[in-house]
Amino acid sequence: MKRIEDELIKGIWALPSFPVVLVTVGHNIMTAGAFHFYSFDPPCVMVGIIHDKYTNELMNQYNEFGINIPTVDQIEIVHICGSKSGKGGENKYSLAGITPMSGVKIKSSLIKECPLNLECKVVHKIDFPGSHQWFVGEVKAVHKDENYSRDQALMFWGGEYRKVGEFLENS
Repeated sequence: MKRIEDELIKGIWALPSFPVVLVTVGHNIMTAGAFHFYSFDPPCVMVGIIHDKYTNELMNQYNEFGINIPTVDQIEIVHICGSKSGKGGENKYSLAGITPMSGVKIKSSLIKECPLNLECKVVHKIDFPGSHQWFVGEVKAVHKDENYSRDQALMFWGGEYRKVGEFLENS
């Protein structure tokens, strides 16, 4: 069972170092590895989205997003959400067999099956000629499963999916 955290900073402390995240905007989902915390006070995270991606268009339209942290057991969901585009109207929730969940502070859907969800409002955009546009989101609500610990998160670096201390697969 999830509960709403009273202290938003608990959402930041629950994050693993370099997690794979599922970014939700509207009813779209995108797998992202360009993610990190930005500030403790106010609690903020940032996610980088490639300029020509559909999610980038939605981020600029909605000015909010959900960060959903999948576990190592949810790698297939990560693959599905990272290999399909929502621009053509594909429903990634149905394709991945996951459930949209309503937030309490944003209109964008979250992913019920992910043990940690952050609801974020865009407070700053960093746009430069690099590969990604960065969106800084102030965390407005955190949903965390009671039994979740950050060592359950799926990690990604160096072209490899990992969990803390153990290699899982190459991308």
